[in-house]
This record gives sequence, structure tokens and C-alpha cells, in this order.
Amino acid sequence: MKRIVKMTKSIVMMVVAGTLMLACSQALQTSYDYDSSVNLKQFKTFNVAPERSNEQDPLLGSDLNKRRLRDAVIEVMQGKGYKLDQNPEIVVRFMTDVKERQQVRSNNSYSPYMWWYGGGNNISTYNYQESRFILNIYQKNNDKMIWQGWASGKVKPPTKKDDRETMVKNTMADILRTFPQATADTYSSK
Repeated sequence: MKRIVKMTKSIVMMVVAGTLMLACSQALQTSYDYDSSVNLKQFKTFNVAPERSNEQDPLLGSDLNKRRLRDAVIEVMQGKGYKLDQNPEIVVRFMTDVKERQQVRSNNSYSPYMWWYGGGNNISTYNYQESRFILNIYQKNNDKMIWQGWASGKVKPPTKKDDRETMVKNTMADILRTFPQATADTYSSK
């Protein structure tokens, strides 16, 4: 009997610890890829635009959110030392989309007495939407993609306008975290 109580306590502690880890985890996962043949530190000027060829999600890709995304990218890139220019060396293009996802969970409820009472397997499904924010950076002179970063995950829409802008800015900052700082002479005259 003591062994069963001890095992039950251990299982409860693992469930509580797992729940806390999930609650504290980041909602969006970020990643990136780049062309290793291009020196990303050579660029000093940029411009921002929505991606040309891809269809945007009607909500995330609305004009309001496009402005938020553009403003957030500009703020983050300028914070990295790049200069906004109408004739830039690189163009940052952004897009968003939403995918329907389904998570399947299996909860096994086996006991030491399963040979007598039988074991159980409870399967449940959970439907959700996964949002993606994608930044593609192109070299202006040949329109070649040189860097791509993205964030994906379950996005809970913020309730206030300020929260939306903060969420978009933080997401763009997370995506661009691995993009290199501009060189020290960014603002020198040409």
C-alpha cells in the first residue's frame, strides 16, 4: 500500500512539474537559416515590404498588422544599427500565415492490478491554430534571399492595442536576434 501511495505521489509531482514547464515555455519558437556564402556584416542600409508572392492570412496579414510588422521590423533593424533607405542594400520582406493543427494525447491508466481489472488507454485530440511570422531578407542588387527567420506557435491574441504592438515588436526582435549588427560605420557619409 505504501508503495502505491509513493508511486502516486511521484506521478502527481511529475505532472505538476510538466505543467509548470509548459506554462513557463515560450509561446513562439524561433529559428533561422542563411546563405553561408554571403557576408551578412557587409550591409548597412535596408528597407521593409510585405512578401510579394505569398498569400497572407486575412487576419494576421491585415493592413493594420502589416503596418505593425513593418514598424516593428524598422525599429528592430535600426536598433541593430541599420539605416532605413529608399535605395537599400537589403530588403526585409515579411509574411504571416495560420495553419490548422491537431494534437493527439494518449493517457495510459495502467495499474499493478491491470491483469485483474484490465488496463486503459484514453486518447484525446486537441485542435488549435499555429501562427507563423516569417522574415525573408534579400540582397537588393540581385534579389537573392540571403537570410530567413521565422517564429511559429500558438498565438493568443492580445486584448489591447498596445499589447498587440508589443507582441509584434517582441516577436520581430526574437526572429532578428541572430541577424548580425550593422558595422560601426553605418552612418558614415557616402
